[in-house]
Amino acid sequence: MFSVVAWTYLPPCKEIVKIITASLDRKLTVQERIILKLHLAACKPCVHFLDQSHLLSSAAHTMDQELKDDLYAGRLSDDARERIKNMLKASSGLFAFLIVVL
Repeated sequence: MFSVVAWTYLPPCKEIVKIITASLDRKLTVQERIILKLHLAACKPCVHFLDQSHLLSSAAHTMDQELKDDLYAGRLSDDARERIKNMLKASSGLFAFLIVVL
């Protein structure tokens, strides 16, 4: 467990969210990886955000190109819309929490 003094030197959750988001697009620097690991050791909401971000990123990468084209053009089947709505409802608690925190 971190001491209060050590915790005060780590960036707030808002900055960690930026690092997590960056990690989806590029390799993090050594400094970013260290900061992220230290913060995640003490912050469960950010751990959940990281897990959900990786899940969504993996899902997006496994989508076929036709579905991606439909998504970006605004043409989704009723079934696809329902699946997306259900996924967003299931994860809304975490995102609502992060919006309040950020």
